[in-house]
Formats: sequence, C-alpha cells, structure tokens
Amino acid sequence: MNFFTKNRILVGAVILLAAINLAIIGTIGFRFLKPTEIPAGPPMRGNHMQFISRELKLTQEQEIQFEELRNEYSEQNQILRKELRDRHHLIVKELSSPEPNREFMDSIANEIAELHFEQQQATIDHFMKLREICSYEQYEQLQHLFRRMMNRDQMKQRDMMPRRNRFGRSRLKDTTE
Repeated sequence: MNFFTKNRILVGAVILLAAINLAIIGTIGFRFLKPTEIPAGPPMRGNHMQFISRELKLTQEQEIQFEELRNEYSEQNQILRKELRDRHHLIVKELSSPEPNREFMDSIANEIAELHFEQQQATIDHFMKLREICSYEQYEQLQHLFRRMMNRDQMKQRDMMPRRNRFGRSRLKDTTE
C-alpha cells in the first residue's frame, strides 16, 4: 500500500468516527432539550372538540356548553396543579434544610391531601355537568370514550414502569435471598 492510499483510509476512518461521535453527542443533547414538564396546553379546541362532537353527534348548543365547561374545568385544574406543585416544593425545601420541621411538613402534606381532594371533586363535578348536557345515548358514548382514554393512559403508565427480566424479578439484586 502506498502512502496516499493509507492516508485516504485514515482520513475516511477519522471522518466516520467524527460522524459517530456527533451522532452520539446529538442524541444525548436532544434528551436534555426535551421539556421536563408537559405544558397544560390550550383548552380543548380543534381536532379534539371536533372528534368528541362527531362521536357524540353534539348539537351546536351542546358544543358551546362543552367548550365552556372544558374551559372552566381546565382553569380550575390548572390552579390546583400549580398549588400542588408549590406545596411539593415547600416540602422539598424543608427536607433540604439543616433541621427539617416535621410538624410543618405534616401540615403541608395535609394541604396536599386537601388539594388532591379538591381536584377529584372538580373532576367529578365536571363529568356530572357533562352528563346533564348529554342525552342518554350520548352519555353512553362519552363513557365509552373515557374508558378508551383511561385504558390508553394506563398503558402509558405501564410502559413507564421499570422493566423486569424474563423470570419476573427486578434487575436489582434481591436482598431477601
């Protein structure tokens, strides 16, 4: 092999390795660029509302009522989620202090429980109001849509759970053996 052929092979190898390194760095960097918190997003409009309207065969008046209820619920839920986040941050801040106050953290935990209760009550109220708007057939179809949505959410949560090996054991070593 002459000198020029060796150089071409080396230059090609360097370019290939540089491309692989850039791809790896890009992949790692892209992972950190993703937002950590999913934004609340705008109230249900467009495709979602059209889908529900089409599936339930809503009248124009029902569509308007659905939209108003959705906006009202979304605002209320957003406020509750912000308050929950704030309380969680207070607990984390207190835990990181030199001498955490257990009574303070317990009171914050009780506030979090109350906020979760309010959130569930708001959801129940929202669905009860939707039920009042719908006819019997529409409500049955709405329940079917909710079940499909809940099943899809459960599938996503299951996919996020840690994977187990084929024997059903966690990859972490079991200390009870």
